[in-house]
Amino acid sequence: MHRFIQRYTGFLRNIRILHYLYNFLHQKGLKHNQHLYPFFGINKSIYSSISHKDFIGKKAKAPWLDAIVSEKDIQNHPEFGCFPTNIEAQLMQWKKNGFIIWENFLDTETVDIINGEIDALLEKNSVGFNYTNTKIFNAYKHAFSIRKIMKDKRLLQLFSFILNRKVIPFQSINFLKGSEQRAHSDAIHMTTFPQGNLLAAWFALEDINIDQGPLSYYIGSHTLPYITNADYGNSANKWMLDGEANEKYEKKIAQIIQEQHLQKKIITIKKGDVFIWHANLLHGGEPQLNKDLTRKSMVVHYFASDVIAYHEISERPAIFDVELVGEIEDDFYKGQTHLL
Repeated sequence: MHRFIQRYTGFLRNIRILHYLYNFLHQKGLKHNQHLYPFFGINKSIYSSISHKDFIGKKAKAPWLDAIVSEKDIQNHPEFGCFPTNIEAQLMQWKKNGFIIWENFLDTETVDIINGEIDALLEKNSVGFNYTNTKIFNAYKHAFSIRKIMKDKRLLQLFSFILNRKVIPFQSINFLKGSEQRAHSDAIHMTTFPQGNLLAAWFALEDINIDQGPLSYYIGSHTLPYITNADYGNSANKWMLDGEANEKYEKKIAQIIQEQHLQKKIITIKKGDVFIWHANLLHGGEPQLNKDLTRKSMVVHYFASDVIAYHEISERPAIFDVELVGEIEDDFYKGQTHLL
């Protein structure tokens, strides 16, 4: 069923009542909203659609590194001295740059194990590509090596520092080829209230150069206003979603890039490096110039644990893997009182 849902792109995908039923069948993954909705003043069922309209007039603080903080504030954080020197330097520039590159985060053996597990899972038909034919969602449910990376203490510590909140993984996506996806912000697909409480880690599972369709991003774009369904002519109503919303959104982003004269930066990266980016950083996949090459990579998205997480375009609440969240709470966060 999950495989069918990931590949299906037809009319049924846009019927709201079917989303409600799907949410009801996955209520364990929505249970966290039972206390978050009242806390943020949301008076609706946790199974219902949710979007920016539910937060109009509500105010909340941005993540602390997005706010006006001094270098001294950053350096005085109790976790700051725990990071390698080059990561500390990049944390000092997070507000300006909106990304961090952690070189050699994964060793060669670990990367080779991940690639081997993905190949084996595809051969056994345990995982498959979604409708894009480029993305393998949530292979961590079958691959111990990926699950282990998602719970890596270095990553959790860094992300908790950036948001000053506990973080929990939402999903993994593996690629064998370049996505060639148009420029977008993750915040439209994995949205939060308060805004900005999402982070992404993109792992290079081989050396990646210009011929393979590398990742690209737009310098300074994370500081632009967040885009919502109201900003690009989304025509959803109370019965149906807009089946052309994603295309409309990407056209809007292309317009913003042109109007703001944003500069694109293409990332060529080494096997084992990880590129970490801000929720609102505009990024995409470059054209794959040599179709015979692979572009093996993996991205993991993390939400702050105490915010409302949803998908703005489809207006669905985010469904969490409670088992994985519980493992992280027990293994990493137990006893940590300085985080929200």
